[in-house]
Amino acid sequence: MPDWFGMKARQATKAKRARERALAWSALWDVATRTPFLRKVDASDPDSSFHVAEVLVDSDPIIKSLDALGHGVADSNAPFVGPLIEAAREVRVLADMRPAWIRHCDEYSPAPTDGSRDTVLRYINGPAMRTWSRAEEAKAAAERAEHSLHRLYPALVEFYGYDVTTGRGAA
Repeated sequence: MPDWFGMKARQATKAKRARERALAWSALWDVATRTPFLRKVDASDPDSSFHVAEVLVDSDPIIKSLDALGHGVADSNAPFVGPLIEAAREVRVLADMRPAWIRHCDEYSPAPTDGSRDTVLRYINGPAMRTWSRAEEAKAAAERAEHSLHRLYPALVEFYGYDVTTGRGAA
């Protein structure tokens, strides 16, 4: 039967926009809660290596959320698309470094046999970061990712209408 009034097309568009909104929420949540990027880090802190290690550990879930949103965009002209592409590019560099970082941590600090330590927390390891041959590269990549995520976050807040970090609707 013909779709005389375009109802099927409108329903499909409505479903695609609802999916985009759900993916935007997931990305917004991950950027706000899984990254130390939005927290203020003291640049004079002599042990910023913990920060870089945390960024490397959290880069994998973040890139998964950003990729999912990128694939689920309903309107390619949405204001968050440009910052999303830039942030995904920069976070992917960190996600690509992540396996090498984990191997380095496994060599530097082998897994405990008693199971008393959380395995993920042992990868947020400042002393291991100071001995890693790619530490400076990781620090530079983390700074670039931080800048791009700082541009993406407000665009996602504006699109979704809610700021996770403040717990309020977008102004």
